[in-house]
Amino acid sequence: MRYHTTKVSRNEKTGPMPVVTSSADTCPDSCPLKAKGCYALTGPLKLHWDKVTSGERGTDLDEALKPIRKLNRGALWRWGQAGDLPGKGDVIDHEAMRKIATVNRGKRAIVFTHKPPTPENLAILREVSEKGLNVNLSADNLEEADELADLGLPVVTVLSSEHGRKSAEPLGPFRERLRLLPRRTPKGRKIAVCPAIYADISCTECGVCADGDRKGVIIGFPAHGALKRHVDNVWCSGNP
Repeated sequence: MRYHTTKVSRNEKTGPMPVVTSSADTCPDSCPLKAKGCYALTGPLKLHWDKVTSGERGTDLDEALKPIRKLNRGALWRWGQAGDLPGKGDVIDHEAMRKIATVNRGKRAIVFTHKPPTPENLAILREVSEKGLNVNLSADNLEEADELADLGLPVVTVLSSEHGRKSAEPLGPFRERLRLLPRRTPKGRKIAVCPAIYADISCTECGVCADGDRKGVIIGFPAHGALKRHVDNVWCSGNP
């Protein structure tokens, strides 16, 4: 497995923060977006990700974490702009996660995973959570979001592309349209749409995904990009 750290991201939605890219072999086979639908499979990010996966770019984990170790207390950074947590496929590497948690002490990391919530994986995620590394479990529909939230860890979910703000759509009409779309899970948990989708706010300014306790609120990310129709199909198949 290879990792590459970009010290200052140029992605507008992320904002100017350090971001780590993991090679594609960290992605779980159980992810329904692995072959098609993942936002990292298109555009400039795919070109970068391919080079990390091939070994043309990147280093081992210890070297990739050195810039993170040097960040000031309270600094915000992102793990996995492409790729997943250390560990091949569905497995999470326990020792690697301990290293990340140690480097993250006093900082705030935005981390997501599509790895399955097996007992072994959950034990690791709960351990690093106690050390301040809050990993968001990623759901592909609202029913799964409830299932994951029942496990007591922070959760994010994919939303249909209809939840996103259309090109040149005024903010007022977008908010009105959003009010008519599903904003709660089947069990009544609130869905908060990522503000970077509809407002001039970046992850650097928001940072809520780094928080472990969101009082049950689930962050939603509308499908977007060239493969959004496939993501819509995945989302709709899991939402009655």
